[in-house]
Amino acid sequence: MLFALYIILLLGGMYLVGVSFASPILPGLIFIAGILCISAAVAVPIVIQRADSGPHRSRE
Repeated sequence: MLFALYIILLLGGMYLVGVSFASPILPGLIFIAGILCISAAVAVPIVIQRADSGPHRSRE
């Protein structure tokens, strides 16, 4: 499930960045939205890894 979210954000962000160059209306806003989607795709695994390996986990 998490992998699907990562792929959707990454590919969607890449698509938005590509479309922004051909868009006649607000290309800068579309480009920024694409960059934010790509950044979120990179941040998702980092945040999940930190949540899974936090100090609250017991050592067994």
